[in-house]
Amino acid sequence: MKMSLTEFRKRFQELALAFLWRQWSALGVAGQVRTVDPRIVDPEALLLLTCTLGRYDPRLFDEVIDWLQANGSFINILRLRRMMHTERFTGSRVVAAIAGLMSKGADVLKWKKLAESDHWKDPQEGLFFGKDGKPLPVIGDPEPHFIRYGLRRGPLRIRSHSQSFRPADQTNLLLQLRALFGINARSEIVAYLLTHDSAHPSQVARDACYFVRAVQNTLVEMNRSGVVQLRSSGREKHYWLRPEPWAMLLNRDGPFPQWITWGPLFSALERIWLKLNDPKQAKLDPLLQSSEVRQLMIEIRPSIARAGFDKFLSDDRAYPGEQYLPVFMSDIAGLFG
Repeated sequence: MKMSLTEFRKRFQELALAFLWRQWSALGVAGQVRTVDPRIVDPEALLLLTCTLGRYDPRLFDEVIDWLQANGSFINILRLRRMMHTERFTGSRVVAAIAGLMSKGADVLKWKKLAESDHWKDPQEGLFFGKDGKPLPVIGDPEPHFIRYGLRRGPLRIRSHSQSFRPADQTNLLLQLRALFGINARSEIVAYLLTHDSAHPSQVARDACYFVRAVQNTLVEMNRSGVVQLRSSGREKHYWLRPEPWAMLLNRDGPFPQWITWGPLFSALERIWLKLNDPKQAKLDPLLQSSEVRQLMIEIRPSIARAGFDKFLSDDRAYPGEQYLPVFMSDIAGLFG
């Protein structure tokens, strides 16, 4: 029996929330058994996707806030803001509300700009939704902090159960480097070079979500240390690192994890979710639904390819009309593997 687009919306939600739980658990969020993943987790990209899809799992959402209380100092706010705008994430209201919570602690200045809330006062909307997409009722007095951002939810209770990230875990290489070198482009640059044979500054900047000039200038400085190596081919300059000394420095056994450019993939997943969650889609016949998702995939395929996940996508031209619907569903489910 063929799955309808409405049924696939439920399946997508299940897959997406399970994926978010796995990634956050790898960083130290309490609530699930940690799984082994040979891929680096990108905390900024993960937080941005959670600000949209995490609203369908209040427990996950609050556990993420709990984790940020313990590990929020390792979030790169400038990179978060740049990724939110360049990849066109839509959860800026929720991002601002979380930043407002974080700006009450020691990192006030770090989060303050992101937490500006004047334009979020009206209109108000429910923060959390049920599996059916309807707003969940607020039990108890609404949390006053979120009301300031136009979001209604019940009282927030931080359990302080989240742990500090485990620096030796493969998924946490980026956070480990930030703890060692600080919250700056150097951490992403080193992580990128350790997970690639070599790289051009523009390649690093694009995949790590930094300005090219900033990465180029930083690599020139790092090359002067004698640690970051330079290989020139004509006018092209490629930088590289010897991984063995770094493995010893970072107390790591085995190969370094895989770099994934999560930002564009998560942005694409968010757009898919917004399409599936649009009530208008359920009212269309299968032919029109197929046309809608086909056009969406044409628009977001480049983002999925930038993340290296285009191998999961079929050629829609081989499936005319509504024959593309089950292919679309299969392709998208494969992105959560």
